[in-house]
Amino acid sequence: MMNLIEKPEHMTSLSGDRLVPKTHDRIVFRGLVDSLEAEVIEAQVLAHERGQGSEGGDLCAQLGEVLAYLRDIMSAEVKEMPLAPPFLFGMEDEEIRRASLGPGNGILPPEAMLPSYTQGALAARINTLRTKVRELELFAVKVFGPGAGPDQYPREDIILALNRLSSALWWLFCRQIRGT
Repeated sequence: MMNLIEKPEHMTSLSGDRLVPKTHDRIVFRGLVDSLEAEVIEAQVLAHERGQGSEGGDLCAQLGEVLAYLRDIMSAEVKEMPLAPPFLFGMEDEEIRRASLGPGNGILPPEAMLPSYTQGALAARINTLRTKVRELELFAVKVFGPGAGPDQYPREDIILALNRLSSALWWLFCRQIRGT
């Protein structure tokens, strides 16, 4: 880590005037969050084009909640501030976890649990978002979990948030398949 008056092109601000290489894990994490935000917006466009974006509680609005929470995650990480537990689709942290648990979640029968092209473009897009959140969660464990490297700090709040966000997207995927 360096403190410089002029920032070289291969460096960026970690926070304040603390410069790090652009390959620093926390900077990579931020880039992954940024990419995921863009994919959520693409999903919103698709939902809107498919007529699921005109009323409160609809898919476009639910994806908006996902986008807002990703932005909260980014803000908390950049500012090194605590992150509020997730509240998505009217559910708190534990409700999200319970709602997404396997075939017994009351949303789908076991045979419908595997994603397929036959479930449509929106279901496929939501499933892609879920897998991208899982990838981000794994990277967050590397960056913020036990044994994180120098200039890292534990962020169990971010790891929990991403875990619940993928669960929330699974719940949304299941609802999309059911048409509810």
